[in-house]
Amino acid sequence: MIRKISAILAVVLISGSVAFAASVNQQATFTVAVSSVFELGIDYGLVDFGKMKPGDTKWNMPSSGITITAKTNNGKPWYLKVSNDSPFTSGSDVIQNSNFMWSGWSDGSGVWYGTGNDKIATTPTLVYASGSGEDNNLPDGTNNHMKFKLAVPKNQRPGSYITTVKFTMTE
Repeated sequence: MIRKISAILAVVLISGSVAFAASVNQQATFTVAVSSVFELGIDYGLVDFGKMKPGDTKWNMPSSGITITAKTNNGKPWYLKVSNDSPFTSGSDVIQNSNFMWSGWSDGSGVWYGTGNDKIATTPTLVYASGSGEDNNLPDGTNNHMKFKLAVPKNQRPGSYITTVKFTMTE
């Protein structure tokens, strides 16, 4: 009988310890700060019209166009503008901006503002306004493409002329 009571007591103690097993929890908080992305990239850093004679005009430079990629996750509409720092110059000689034009197109859903023969200006000119879904266009961004046209005046002096074209993205 004592053996039976000991066996039952042992089963009860073992069962009781399983039923009343201790448990404890700890918690950890995880955080992340996602950074803002507002980027503009171009695939050509130099466009060379090559040798031109007075009176010559070259269109569609570069032939494949410059691709301007705008990326953002800011959730706001954005705008692409183009300008140059000054007209083409060689020393004191100048080819006026009235002889330097741009055209292009966009792969985006927004509005393209070019007419095909827009003149470059030293004041930024609106090229493109983002459309639906482009306020967060990661990871690929929105591609805009531009080509340029230069008409060398018939009485232009010889020289190596240079200008810097700026592409600006604003919100």
